[in-house]
Amino acid sequence: MMGKSAGYRGPAMGLAVSGMLGTALVAMIGCSSGQPATLPQASCGQATTHDLSPLTQVFQADSGALSCFATAVRRCASASIAITEMGVDTGTNHVFAVVPGKAPCQATEWSQYYSANGGGSRGNIVVTGCSATPRPDGVLLGCAGQDILIPVTVTNLAADPE
Repeated sequence: MMGKSAGYRGPAMGLAVSGMLGTALVAMIGCSSGQPATLPQASCGQATTHDLSPLTQVFQADSGALSCFATAVRRCASASIAITEMGVDTGTNHVFAVVPGKAPCQATEWSQYYSANGGGSRGNIVVTGCSATPRPDGVLLGCAGQDILIPVTVTNLAADPE
């Protein structure tokens, strides 16, 4: 004959297993929150600056990258550019992609902080919607309340000879 405690083992074991499965499911859902694991590849190429702002100065860019992105925004056609905002040992990698066919033209920004300190690290990828307006000097993006110019030319940072 079974004792009272043996009769409760089956349901108790079932609840314990259910609890473990539920915890595993929550962990899996939490890990797959729809956030990208890496930044998307940029179709136009890459450029580097020290500060993204309404007065951005790009000091290095792949050949044709800036004009490729500016042309895409003028046409509101699919294209993207990677911009590294670089400090001494920290910075942020950005990818700006035109959302084709939207009126007015829009873009999406993916950004990820990085640090070279202590062996290096990367932050989470943040995704933001932006407006994208073509201008004679480049593209003005409005992302999360911040105006960002992606200029159409590389700035010559060489000192003026005197």
